[in-house]
Amino acid sequence: MMELLSPAPSPEAAVAAVQNGADAIYLGFSELTGCRDAVNFSDAAFEDTVRYCHTRGCRVYLAMDILLHDGDLPRAAGLALRAQRAGVDAVLVRDMGLQRILRTLLPEMPLFAAPELGFRTAEDVTLAGRLGFRRVFLPTEVDVEDVRALSGLGVELAVMVQGRLCAAVRGLCTLSVQNGRGSADRGECARNCREHFSLGGRWDSTPLSYKDRCLLRSLDALEEAGVDCVYIGDRDRRPEYTAAFTALYARAVHEKKLPARADLDTLERYFSEYGFSRTVEIAGEKAEVNGRELESYCSTLRKSYARSAEDRRVSVQFAVLGRGDHSRIRLGVMDREGNRAAVDGPMPVCYGDVELKAESLRTVLYKTSGTPYRCGGVHVRDGEGLAVSAVELEMARRDVLQKLSEVRAGRTRRREGSFPPAPNGVGTAGEPVFNFRFRLGDQMSREMAALRPGCVYAPLELLAREPGLLEPFAAQGSVGVAVLPPVVGSAREMEEVDALLEKVRARGVYQVLAPHLGLGLHALGRGMQLRAGEEMQLFNGYALENLARAGFRSAVLSDQLSFAQISAMPKPLPTEAVIYGRRLAMVTENCLIKASAGRCACSTPGQMADSRGGVWPVLKEFGCRNAVYGSKKLFLADRSEDYGRCGLWAVQLSFTTESPRECLEVARSYMEGSGYRPNGLTRGEYYKGVR
Repeated sequence: MMELLSPAPSPEAAVAAVQNGADAIYLGFSELTGCRDAVNFSDAAFEDTVRYCHTRGCRVYLAMDILLHDGDLPRAAGLALRAQRAGVDAVLVRDMGLQRILRTLLPEMPLFAAPELGFRTAEDVTLAGRLGFRRVFLPTEVDVEDVRALSGLGVELAVMVQGRLCAAVRGLCTLSVQNGRGSADRGECARNCREHFSLGGRWDSTPLSYKDRCLLRSLDALEEAGVDCVYIGDRDRRPEYTAAFTALYARAVHEKKLPARADLDTLERYFSEYGFSRTVEIAGEKAEVNGRELESYCSTLRKSYARSAEDRRVSVQFAVLGRGDHSRIRLGVMDREGNRAAVDGPMPVCYGDVELKAESLRTVLYKTSGTPYRCGGVHVRDGEGLAVSAVELEMARRDVLQKLSEVRAGRTRRREGSFPPAPNGVGTAGEPVFNFRFRLGDQMSREMAALRPGCVYAPLELLAREPGLLEPFAAQGSVGVAVLPPVVGSAREMEEVDALLEKVRARGVYQVLAPHLGLGLHALGRGMQLRAGEEMQLFNGYALENLARAGFRSAVLSDQLSFAQISAMPKPLPTEAVIYGRRLAMVTENCLIKASAGRCACSTPGQMADSRGGVWPVLKEFGCRNAVYGSKKLFLADRSEDYGRCGLWAVQLSFTTESPRECLEVARSYMEGSGYRPNGLTRGEYYKGVR
């Protein structure tokens, strides 16, 4: 049977999840977690919650699903170690640097791969298993048919069945940080995608805002496809949300009972701003909820977990040993997992309240209300002709169940290793090399080639279609690098990528810029040399060390780092920073242009205007997806001293919508000091970083 995993953003929500039927919960400490809007847990509350859950047969997973700076890693490792000692059952990880540390520090702890890591194909899932991940949380873009091809690979699969859907592909969104409102990669998404935008010259209500996912009617298909875990999203919601949806899905998963339409409508009215959908459906206007009605409804929901009676009860068997020598009886108890406890009970007498017979003992031992246990049977030995005091037997029942709770809440003893040594590498001395990244063929002019960039990055599709574009650059000694698509979501798309790789390799292009580890290693197997792209959001030296071990030649660092952080970062392989261009704001699985225009017109660039006057270019991406780019251009031509002392091997000028003339002017401003400055500038996060 599939595991039902529920969010526990607070201790109260953990109780709500357990009492309403969750098989497991996921939660975070009050720091270094992927949802900082939640209440989250202090150390003491975390340990108490683990004990509470384990006593009632519910597993606990620690969510550490954010990107981490080098300075964060010791603290994150310490929290994970504390969680292991508290008895947590697994850790959900996003940062590959942290994954590297935990494999050494906590060698026996099960690790789960967060959806932002982008493991979505069979090859990706197999790679995740080789990296030591026991379970992969699939991105929400993966549909049921694709899931079917991922099962049976030795790695558990988890799918989100309820919660908000993001317009962006998981792990490929910096919209919030570009608006100055916190980084989604650091657990502070401001949900700017829910705002009003204009597409194609008209105002759409909320083109980046989707209805909430609700896959109640797809549970059988998911189970048949081989899914091991279904989970409820939205860790920032109130405990009553956890209670309501856990109860709903517990009945559907465990009892195969779907709710009445009226009950689902009630949940939709009170807990969804935009409504439910099984598919990706653009939301309409935000629904208004009557606050008084909501509080009244939530008051009803709290009764499901706030009352003293326990709804989550574990079946146990009692055993009574009478002992013919007239010493105290022995009272034992055992649960279905084989956990046992025993205590000395009352002294048997000839004329007591309760005879030592199964029928008589049930009267007392079945009274387990108010405890997390339910009596499933009573067994007696050597009790003939004896009796005991009912009051004393009740006390013994209480003591033995308390002792069983201590056994059930006991912590799994897992081996502890050591913190791995810091990565070696101090960076590159001297001036960094200039690399150019292009999106369009006409940007790749002979005048740009004459500036002799170190590497020339261009889309794989473009280089396969127009192989002559690299010739002027190759004549100047520049290295051509094919930029792989940010998302490859199916076996059919992978076949298309393979065909394109074969074409460019036959024409002398032997290097690729990879958006994530899985696609990079796939290209490595096709004879290509690897460089890591900005989509990987590389935050620390341990993540770089992983890439160096995997065979990468260089890596583009996250533009959410400050220059100070980049300078201090260990660099076990050559590193690069983007210092010019529109930053990638998001990649969308669904075509925004088609959704707005009503027809497929994504070959024509579009734009999206926000209510503050910003204009965000919307460009076609591989597989009829879209890439949304920042409304402002990162510009640092006048700050060469700042990026020049960071130990970088290279700096990158990234061109998206610029004309050939503007590309040349920008490049000369950096490389020749021409003084040219484009309109709409930003310094990005390089002088402040993200919190």
